Amino acid sequence: MTIIHTLLATLPLLAAAVAASNQGHHGGLPKDLVAPHIQAHPYAPGNFRPAVPRREHGHGKVCTIKSHNGDAGPHIVAAARKCNHGGTVYFPPGVYEIATAVDLTFLQDIDFAIHGTISFLQDAKYWETQTFKYDYQGAKLFWRFGGKNVNIYGNDKGVIDGNGPYWWGQMANDSTTQRPIMFGTDGLHHATISGLTMRNPPNWFNLIANSSDILISDLSLQVDPQPKETPAKNTDGWDTYRSSNIVIQNSVIINTDDCVSFKPNSTSVIVQNLSCTGSHGISVGSLGQYIGEVDRVEDVYVYNITMANAGNFARIKRWGMGTVHNVTYDHLYSNSNDEVITLTQCYYAVNQTMCDRYPASLEISDVTFKNIWGTTTKKYDPRVGSLVCSSPDVCHDIHATNIHLEPPSGNTATYTCVNLADSELDINCV
Repeated sequence: MTIIHTLLATLPLLAAAVAASNQGHHGGLPKDLVAPHIQAHPYAPGNFRPAVPRREHGHGKVCTIKSHNGDAGPHIVAAARKCNHGGTVYFPPGVYEIATAVDLTFLQDIDFAIHGTISFLQDAKYWETQTFKYDYQGAKLFWRFGGKNVNIYGNDKGVIDGNGPYWWGQMANDSTTQRPIMFGTDGLHHATISGLTMRNPPNWFNLIANSSDILISDLSLQVDPQPKETPAKNTDGWDTYRSSNIVIQNSVIINTDDCVSFKPNSTSVIVQNLSCTGSHGISVGSLGQYIGEVDRVEDVYVYNITMANAGNFARIKRWGMGTVHNVTYDHLYSNSNDEVITLTQCYYAVNQTMCDRYPASLEISDVTFKNIWGTTTKKYDPRVGSLVCSSPDVCHDIHATNIHLEPPSGNTATYTCVNLADSELDINCV
């Protein structure tokens, strides 16, 4: 994906393991199955330790998944158990349909080389009882990866297809349809995910939950154009949740919701070198949503991003208890977005009067927007951003410098600025 660089114990399982194993050979790992050596660049969190390609010299067992008409789920689990502790699970070119929830949270020192196309059974009623369910925002997963020292890669050949049009059509007929997230990690530590194409997720593309030290690089995420009657819904590129030391980089995202969203307790996250189109921005979002829970997002760096035809770009939306601290948006290029900088401390409030009367308790501090240029749409012209805090007591040290945005009218760009204390704002607040 060079274009981007200039931009997952019973008898049935034992039987499946036999079907999934490719003679269990130990030597001479084909060169195109070796995990690529990727690095976080140009930035990485301190003490960042993703997995490394351990089998560069051709060592380790290979367990091959066979493409057939049945459920690939049990075969994937069996192959992962057989090749755990030093092997590679290989998906050759072909189509693999998952029809049962696949729990891969036992992994240790293993690679997944995905050169085929993975999809999921199109049956909304069936998946209502089969997915892995999470309390946060009703999240559900078809499959999930967890463990330590794992490489998941497509070598620019692998595809994960969520059959989104089926799910969006179901939702158009019944808004309560439960749509799973297409790819997820839960308790995955020291890992890389790279070189994959992801298409048309039912819900979010990716959930990175309860995980750490993960490098995600060289992915292509795409939502195909849909009829107005069955629009794509909630197609976030990545949502990070209760995770730290995460790098997302060198990828292209065409979707209809957040390009990246930092959910509760995301810390030490770097997002760099992305091209996002049609999204809702790169967002610190939905914090303090549940009563009694204290959420935080800290130490986030967003660098070198191109955003086109989006509703927002750099966005912080939150309410409730917790903190947003040390978040930086740096080197952003805006191509026809509605609003480029959005800080909304009263995301729940119907108007500023209600925001002032019931100020948020979640504190925002040390937030920087810098080195931002480009164009906006006529939607709010000449306004190109808004920074609205509920109270200067809980919102301070906001910085906005070296920003050059041009609304289509050619008038001077303006910003709505409310309740900002101890802040450096080199912008035209009105």
